[in-house]
Amino acid sequence: MASRRRSTLDKVIRGLKSETFEKIVIVVLMILAIAFVSGVTYSISTNRPISIIFLRGGGMRIFVWNMLMQTHAETIVIFLYYGLGVAALLLYTRAISRPSDPRTTKYMLFFSFLLLLLASVGLYNAFVQKFITPS
Repeated sequence: MASRRRSTLDKVIRGLKSETFEKIVIVVLMILAIAFVSGVTYSISTNRPISIIFLRGGGMRIFVWNMLMQTHAETIVIFLYYGLGVAALLLYTRAISRPSDPRTTKYMLFFSFLLLLLASVGLYNAFVQKFITPS
């Protein structure tokens, strides 16, 4: 019985020391950091949560025109933009650190630039939308 526990414990310890487990931990920590930066703590801790804003003319608004408030949809959109930026930076570092053939590296660099540009424009647009009041 004791040898069975010891062998199971050894398997668990080997699993925790594996490179796959380390990669999983890194990915989970990155997702948690992106979620924290995107405003999940505000969405969880607010007293008056707003999912989305419906306007009188039948329109909808994701971004609140107040810097001190945030909707749940805004949190999700900002999380996705930050995720795009992180994916672009990871793709860029992969292209630079492990160059395989020049064509693959060129495409990886191009798409990392494209993703970073999309994330930057989206975050800039979200920031500008915070200052536009509905009419």
